[in-house]
Formats: sequence, structure tokens, C-alpha cells
Amino acid sequence: MVSESSADVYQEIFAGVSSRSDLAHAIARAVRQLREAMEKEDNCAVTAAHVRNLKEIDPAALALAYAMAEKTCTYWPTPGQIRELAGWSEETRGRAALQWVFAYLAKHGVEGRAYGGGVRFGEDETGRRVLLEAEPVIPAPEIPVEIEAILAALGSGSAKQGLRYVSQHPVAKGWDTFHGDAASRTAERIEAQWIRCCLHILRTNGRVSDSSEAHTIPLYGGRNEQ
Repeated sequence: MVSESSADVYQEIFAGVSSRSDLAHAIARAVRQLREAMEKEDNCAVTAAHVRNLKEIDPAALALAYAMAEKTCTYWPTPGQIRELAGWSEETRGRAALQWVFAYLAKHGVEGRAYGGGVRFGEDETGRRVLLEAEPVIPAPEIPVEIEAILAALGSGSAKQGLRYVSQHPVAKGWDTFHGDAASRTAERIEAQWIRCCLHILRTNGRVSDSSEAHTIPLYGGRNEQ
């Protein structure tokens, strides 16, 4: 059980995080807070390791993880231990990535088409039909490197083929298009295959590299940011 005081401290640190840059600063602050609580000297290399290895995890989960570490850890926790306390296993990352793909398919489809561009009409005071609002056109975002690799593994070397496979999932296709247990069986088959491919990619490539070019599993577990 985490005490309210320690939990509140870390919740405050991670409150309001809205970007990867915000999250990196929050992790650094949490590491300093934890080191003070555990009476450890500051160490830039340790802080950098936590930022590098934890920057794809949900802020709320990290707040709880650091609070639990302060309460339960006798020795200084590694980034891997913080990851476990946050409940962010490789399989959890894989499921977060799948949710990102569902969001991508819902907006942009397999072909990666632009989203939006619609118009809304109404009537003015004279009763004439007039344009009230035009939706902005939002291009499809770049698929993160790790997710693209998983899709390619799923699609026998083709990421687009992997997208087509995932698009058959009831979440993407619509549960009402299936009958009986067919939806559940289809969902289980696609999810199991996705997780197998995801674990293979994660274990082949190792942990996320410290690169500013392309993050892997998107921040907040799959929200398709625009």
C-alpha cells in the first residue's frame, strides 16, 4: 500500500504531462525525489537511464511506480524494476501498440488517407443555406518504427499487408458485422498473432534506443496523436 503523501508527491510531478519532452522532465524530477527519499547522491547517468528506458510509459503509471518504489524498495530500483511496478511489460506495450493501430485505422484506413475535410451547412437569418464550418484536413501520421516492424512481421514483410490483417479485427471492422462467437474467435486470433510478432520484434531489437528520430510505442499507450 502506498502512503498518500508519497503518492501525492509523484502524482504532482507527473500531472499535466502532455508531450514526450514533459515526460522526460517529469521522470528526471521523480528520480531526484526518489533519490532524496532513499538518501542517495544525485547521479546524472542514472537519471538519464530512467528517462531513456521509461519515456513510453503512461505518466499516471509512472507516478504510482515511483511512489511504490519509495515505499517498498530497499535498494535503488533499476528502470526495469520501475517498469514492472508500472505494470508495463512487453505484452502491455504490445497491446498499447495495437490500440494505436486501431485508432489509426479508424481515422485513416489501410491506405493512410487524410482525415477530415468535411463541411457543415446551415441557414442564415434569411433562410438561405450557408457554410457554417469546414473541418481541417488531417494527414495520416507516420507509423512509429517499432509498430511498422510489427506490422511487417504480421504481413509477411509488408506493413500494409499487416494493416489489412489487423483491419479484420472486430474493433476495426465493427462487432455488428460478425455473428455468434465469430467475433471473439477472430479477435483472439488476431490479438494472439499480434502479440507473438510484437514480442519477437521487441526481443530482437532490444529495448528502445535513445533516439530523437523515432519513438516506438506511442506515448500514453496507443493514442493516435495528431
